[in-house]
Amino acid sequence: MEQVMKHYGNAILAVIVLLALGAIIVAALSSDGYVAEEFRKALTGFFASMSAMA
Repeated sequence: MEQVMKHYGNAILAVIVLLALGAIIVAALSSDGYVAEEFRKALTGFFASMSAMA
């Protein structure tokens, strides 16, 4: 077990952090509050700007 953690520890930690960030984003978007609305505006603005550049 120690060898597995030594070899894959950083990858496992990265996956856990990414899953936690995903859960936070989903929780923020699922509510209908101010944060969710501003986050949606930021995401749609970002992707609109990126598609306009292409």
